[in-house]
Amino acid sequence: MTLVAGLRAASYGVPFQPVGGVHGSDLARLNGWQTIRDPYGSGQDVYVIPAIAPDVAVIHAAEADEEGNARVYGSPFWDHPLTRAAKRVLVTAERLVPTDVLRLQPELTLVPGFMVEAVAIVPRGAWPGSMHPYYDVDYAAVEDYMKDEAGVLDAHLNEAPECKDQLQERQGRKGKTEAAKEIKS
Repeated sequence: MTLVAGLRAASYGVPFQPVGGVHGSDLARLNGWQTIRDPYGSGQDVYVIPAIAPDVAVIHAAEADEEGNARVYGSPFWDHPLTRAAKRVLVTAERLVPTDVLRLQPELTLVPGFMVEAVAIVPRGAWPGSMHPYYDVDYAAVEDYMKDEAGVLDAHLNEAPECKDQLQERQGRKGKTEAAKEIKS
């Protein structure tokens, strides 16, 4: 809620965004958030979250075209305000589709191409998260990643789809150990 408020403030070009639900929490004190009195006369104090304007936003989309138009099916969560608040936007996508396909339903385009600096096609790029309608959250991978043990990050990266693809491709040319070492370096 507060992260989205900060992103919305930046995307709207204002210095802050009012937000409810912070009273009674330590978040305001820890982050130095301020309150303002309701200017419309209720007498209530409202927390205001400062604008958050990232230098770069990277989002993963279901589809993108060569012009950078990107589509996210299902809930875009904070992708919409993030892409509007950032100075630069990069998109990874499950698949590349022809622009004519996106033009059939332009209302489904989350990020218009003029806002996008670059697109990379990265199948399963949201893993271990989900990308509706292509795949659900891989809860087992998330649970494994959260373990407080040595080697967890390496094990997680070795299971990442893009690393598996690279490993399989290189195993065709080299032995398994050599291919894995090459990917990690």
